[in-house]
Amino acid sequence: MSVLRSRPVLRWLVPATAAVAVIGGGAAIGTFAAEAEPSLPPRTAAQLLVDLQTSRLEGLSGTVVQRADLGLPSLVGLVPGNELTTLLTGTHTLRVWYSGPERQRVALLDTLGEQDVIRNGRDLWTWQSRTNTASHRTLGDAGAAKPAPEAVPNLPATPQEAADLALGAIDPSTEVSVGRSATVAGQDAYELVLSPRDQDSLVHQLRIAIDAKQHVPLRFEVLAKGSDQPAFEVAFTQVDYRRPDADQFSFNPPPGVT
Repeated sequence: MSVLRSRPVLRWLVPATAAVAVIGGGAAIGTFAAEAEPSLPPRTAAQLLVDLQTSRLEGLSGTVVQRADLGLPSLVGLVPGNELTTLLTGTHTLRVWYSGPERQRVALLDTLGEQDVIRNGRDLWTWQSRTNTASHRTLGDAGAAKPAPEAVPNLPATPQEAADLALGAIDPSTEVSVGRSATVAGQDAYELVLSPRDQDSLVHQLRIAIDAKQHVPLRFEVLAKGSDQPAFEVAFTQVDYRRPDADQFSFNPPPGVT
């Protein structure tokens, strides 16, 4: 399956040494414990793929928990100035707000503070509570979202990002099927399963839980061959499909900010 060969980001899901976020830090794996399996009308894998590709979301807010167990040492303190590298290992909580392609906000919460990235039209703000520092960029018409050259490979921060990467890498070497229905963040969901046909692949399955009504990815899991526990998972624990208030995308510098 070319998910690992053609997508550099997803290659981080399979370190060579291995077969492959709750406010305040330290969420347990129980955060993703399965609820009672809901009864949903049958849908084929092809129908679920169409659902994902044609869904139109006007607004969303919620809490996302990400857990990565990739066999990597903790990177805290090893990469100065880029604290988001902590997403490469451990468990983390993010709050997300979405109101169309030009208004988004992500807040990474941990025991030491909060880090925010806020886009409001052409304005892009980043803020760190620990140092009380902020930076601003005005986005241009071309290449506005290009990553910084020094950025390290990023793991997906939301189920949608993870699903987009996986779906973009589907080819004939990937078997696509429907798994068991589930309840994620209080929403009934179908499960789309991507499995490599390559017997040498270290990945057993990629699983995407899709909201049965809104067709939004609610959970994404990567399972290594020979393991029944995800090596990487990102899932909503709470989700609201109402458009967030405009105030959520306005950055108001706190007192003493640099």
